[in-house]
Amino acid sequence: MMNSTTKASIEFQQAVFLDESALMAYMNPDDPNYFKARSFIMDMEDLDRPFISTSHLIFDLHEWLRDNHGYTHAEFFLDVIERSVRQGKLTLISGNSELEQEAKNFLQQCPEFRFSLREATTAVVMLTYQIRRIFTFNRSYLRLPTLNQDIRVIPTAY
Repeated sequence: MMNSTTKASIEFQQAVFLDESALMAYMNPDDPNYFKARSFIMDMEDLDRPFISTSHLIFDLHEWLRDNHGYTHAEFFLDVIERSVRQGKLTLISGNSELEQEAKNFLQQCPEFRFSLREATTAVVMLTYQIRRIFTFNRSYLRLPTLNQDIRVIPTAY
């Protein structure tokens, strides 16, 4: 019988991490990747593929949406996120001091990646939770497979 930790690990391995660039494109009709983001996310929903992101990405994107598209659009985004979490389609990983320290350590151990602290946090989350797929338009993440060959960056070409 599978314990809950093993079950969660398997579910995370099947999930797709949504980074900020993917969510920004999904929520912004003016973004050049808007249609690609909408199509991919809807295709994954049709396949019942779960999504994962971090709460700090949601906080940052909410603020960006408020500042660039208005408060109503930002609140709509939060409603979509909350509904997705309630329906079990999205898992949000909360930040904590341990995760932040691991991200800082990652920056020191892998300076060749030239990641921001946010990008390093995403890398640490993916490695810690054994998440194998990331949907992103951020080219920095193309280096993730060098850390773990099972990681797949989607789309592979921008």
